[in-house]
Amino acid sequence: MSDVTEVTDITKPKSRPWVRAILIFVCALIGAMWVYAFGFATKTGVYYVTEKSWRTSAEQICVDATQRRLALADTTQGYIAKPTHAQMTQRADIVDRATDTLSTMIDDLDALPLVRTDNRERVTVFVKYYREIISDRRAYTARLRAFDLQPYRETMVHGSPVTNTVIDFTTGNDIPNCMPPGELGGDT
Repeated sequence: MSDVTEVTDITKPKSRPWVRAILIFVCALIGAMWVYAFGFATKTGVYYVTEKSWRTSAEQICVDATQRRLALADTTQGYIAKPTHAQMTQRADIVDRATDTLSTMIDDLDALPLVRTDNRERVTVFVKYYREIISDRRAYTARLRAFDLQPYRETMVHGSPVTNTVIDFTTGNDIPNCMPPGELGGDT
């Protein structure tokens, strides 16, 4: 019997100073990003209108429009799973009158004065998307008048319904009464 011992050569891994330099640089960049984010970046959202007078006036316009629109609601018959042609036409008439209030509301919002160009650009985008919602509502009532009962469909913006973009704007500016109404989602 022989005792054979193996001797293994344990060598220290090669030092790679360039790897360490890259890691330090990346960590410094990440740290700088967080310092900027918490210390220097603007705290307002991309949709935020900085002129408080616009937000206050906008909310009042939307409160008035919401009251006019809700006065049109007719829920005495409840949900009708298989409406008659007369009921579909009646619903189209009510939705069109409600949409008319939204159209007037958005015209009034668009007419509100703004001093800053960046605020005007934000409101212009908001108005553009709200007009898409109005157009979608008009298409819905046209289908009802053609006795084609289908669900309300929305235009897609950046992969999501246009309502989401409008809600982001209204939420960011604390004007909840300007949110698009959601009364058109139940038809099948």
